Amino acid sequence: MTLRTYKYGIFVMLLLYYIVLSYLNFSFIIDANSYLPVAYNTESTFEFLGGRFLLVTLVLLCNLLIINFSKVSDFGYAILILILIFFVIPSGLLYASNEIIPEKIFFLNNLLFYSICFFLKINWKINTPILNKGQAAKVLLIITAIGVIPFIYLYGPYIDLSNLLLINIYKTRALVEMNIQNSYTAYTYSWYSKIILPVILVFFIYFRSRTGLIVSFAFLLFFYLCGAHKTVFLGTIAILVFYKFGYLKKTFLLVSFLCIVGVMGLLFRYIFEWDYFATLTLHRIFMLNALLDYCFFDFFNNNPIYWSDSFMASFIEYPYDILPSNLIGREYLNNAKMYANTGIIANGYKNAGITGTLINIFIVSVFLSFMNSFKISPKFFGLFLLLMFTFTNASLAGSILTHGLLVLFVICMYVLRNTQYSLN
Repeated sequence: MTLRTYKYGIFVMLLLYYIVLSYLNFSFIIDANSYLPVAYNTESTFEFLGGRFLLVTLVLLCNLLIINFSKVSDFGYAILILILIFFVIPSGLLYASNEIIPEKIFFLNNLLFYSICFFLKINWKINTPILNKGQAAKVLLIITAIGVIPFIYLYGPYIDLSNLLLINIYKTRALVEMNIQNSYTAYTYSWYSKIILPVILVFFIYFRSRTGLIVSFAFLLFFYLCGAHKTVFLGTIAILVFYKFGYLKKTFLLVSFLCIVGVMGLLFRYIFEWDYFATLTLHRIFMLNALLDYCFFDFFNNNPIYWSDSFMASFIEYPYDILPSNLIGREYLNNAKMYANTGIIANGYKNAGITGTLINIFIVSVFLSFMNSFKISPKFFGLFLLLMFTFTNASLAGSILTHGLLVLFVICMYVLRNTQYSLN
């Protein structure tokens, strides 16, 4: 397929996905259990608002036309489609579902899209050295072997091999949470499991190193046993699923897959009267984040906390008795034990109002602009898909430190740069 054919296919499939998700959203997602307490606590009603939906549809069409007729790299095109999927479409459908949803949330999500469009035009000139691709995996593997030593010491007593059979998982997690409080392991766990090891696997697959693959997979299993968190395999799964093909074909396949998921959700609902499939997939992954964004905007409106729950805690007193995620769970979802995490748009607003969101949009746009300039092989597309999940579920500070955004930047600069040409 040609470049134009792929873009036309993505255009059509994304519109189809939007139509299916819209139907699911207005037919039953807005009546889901997570929406009911929000409607009750805000004394509002979730319903179909035709005027707003028309506006959202026109904006989406405009965005699609812009990226289809703009000169942008395949990587940049794929990123912009992901922004539409993860940010613009969910925020738009929520805006069209309740009159109390302010237009500024939809506007800021679109501003993220246009900001990234602008910064993708910048070609950053980077002159730093790059590791030889044949040696890069070995160097990263050595770093992992050294870095895993504290994990062996701290988690060794709690390793339970039955977790490999999904037995005693919650028991292991409880023991680990109760007995291990270590900053190093807390920060680096995601670095190794979701970024470094998946990158290593791509190199070993490319160079067909069986020994390297076995050792890497052994490390992944060990990190899984350090708390029995199945999410340790997210980076690896994303990398392996999206190992083949170029950016445009992968984007086309992803959007097509979302369409299939949406259609399956419709079939399960109307043939088997079973809503759980769509609730577990499209609702939980996309629409719930948009709903939580609204909750954060509503609660912290004119009441920002200026990062007092994170790196500014030593200078600014945090004004609440529980964390923001639990606070939103208590105030809007009637469950203080729920971790109602949200992403860069709402977290920016929580910390410094519109200014905080603009700061996050700027930083994310510049980051993705650098990624575009690095000319990274599409074999690593899975890392950026996973990055979108992070951007919709974590603060920017959390993304940089705990979830490894800074580590990803360093690896892309010194290891993955120009692999678009050298790792075909």
